[in-house]
Amino acid sequence: MTRFLPAQLKLWTKGELFQTCVHAADPERYYPSISTDTRTLAPGEVFVPLKGDKFDGHDFLEEAIKKQAGMVVCERGATGLATILERLCHDDDAPDVLVVEDTWQAYQDMAKGFRTVLNANIIGVTGSVGKTTTRRMIYQMITSQVKAEQSERNFNNQVGLPRTILSTCPETDVLVAELAMDRRGEISKLAKIAVPDVGIVTGIGMSHAEHVGSMMDILKEKISIVDGMKDNSILIVNGDDPLLESWVMEHHNRISIWYVASEHNVGRLERDGVPVFWAEHVHVDREKGLSFIGRSNLAPDERWPIFIPYPGIHLVHAALFGLASAYVLGLNMQEAAMGAKRFVMTESRQEWLCLPCLDILNDAYNAAPESLGAALRTSELLAGGRRIVAVIGGMRELGQYSRRAHQEAASDIRDAGVDRVILVGKETEATRDALLEEEATRDRFVGWFESSAQALPSVLEELRPGDFLIIKGSRYYGLEYILDEVRKVWGNH
Repeated sequence: MTRFLPAQLKLWTKGELFQTCVHAADPERYYPSISTDTRTLAPGEVFVPLKGDKFDGHDFLEEAIKKQAGMVVCERGATGLATILERLCHDDDAPDVLVVEDTWQAYQDMAKGFRTVLNANIIGVTGSVGKTTTRRMIYQMITSQVKAEQSERNFNNQVGLPRTILSTCPETDVLVAELAMDRRGEISKLAKIAVPDVGIVTGIGMSHAEHVGSMMDILKEKISIVDGMKDNSILIVNGDDPLLESWVMEHHNRISIWYVASEHNVGRLERDGVPVFWAEHVHVDREKGLSFIGRSNLAPDERWPIFIPYPGIHLVHAALFGLASAYVLGLNMQEAAMGAKRFVMTESRQEWLCLPCLDILNDAYNAAPESLGAALRTSELLAGGRRIVAVIGGMRELGQYSRRAHQEAASDIRDAGVDRVILVGKETEATRDALLEEEATRDRFVGWFESSAQALPSVLEELRPGDFLIIKGSRYYGLEYILDEVRKVWGNH
């Protein structure tokens, strides 16, 4: 059972604690959890009011008190603080009050402090693409052998990660947590909260270039996960990524580095006995799924058969990260390998939907150049020779790389054998122009539209029985709308 003590929260936040005489005299007083949302606040919990550009959680302090919060946190200069403190003089049931300089910092300091009392090993997953898939794969591969938890949904930022840590059961053995970013410096800050025992970097891509800068800047941001790792920690990186490999060769002297990689890169990477995990005999079947044999130079005589009931080639690296994590934790490797069978794709992340006369690859959750290429290759495999219709939305936050990335998307579309292409969003104007410039792709272009709503009639008009439809783009463009309408029309064909 989780117990947050008044003295702990005061110590971790360096705040000033005010209590009624009754509460101050109660040596067994505690709070069961910490919340930032009065809509879900339960009696006895701590309420931390966060502030943003367009909201201020302090506006809901009275609501938190009505819901019998055990403690309310308040910034020193907040309006209404004096009234809340006055309650302590005449209401023995008034909530404790913790006064801090900054509630955002206090919330993160609570998570950082609680991390020090957790016995769990934390596996921190970051990277430009594949974080959620990798996090969920690792969890599935270890959960049969240890008491494991993982980040819920996309709880991976400056609010989500503290929430993940603060909600972790004290008896948990392993927490698999995502570390994401929108701005420079965030990964380092999150890593210092999570203090990962195992760090994972899935790869370096163009995502968030608009806010971070060049590819080297993105590399520095992602690799800053090491800022929160102890000297005896292990960092597992994608050995197929040349930027990560170069970084390892220059900076790997403080913590141990392990690789996951494609088989053809193993000979170069395992120099001086550096641990490497790789896949042999990779086989993808659109009906049966993905299978391969996992190998590592840490156990040269062992073979770990992996089967994943989904034919996505991008899942190879996710499963290799799972194997490497299981090895770090000292788990039974054969049982960990068997855990990959339980993996299920999440909604809108390369979700394969089979309608009576139409198959759909729904990958509308988000988009980056690397994930777009992977989705198109998966579509080519799943289609099995059928006509492929692609609805491609713009990829956001690519900054200086945006035009080039969208131009190169035309080559990915061509190479994947896509038959008909419908583009959505301003960024894909560059894709449109590149498709029209090449004779080989000119006839595949159906149309360009500013929004999903505008594109829908062309999508519905283009589809035929037996087609394979792929929907891929940044969430900004709401391509789920097209998916929903297509399912309404084709669900009963």
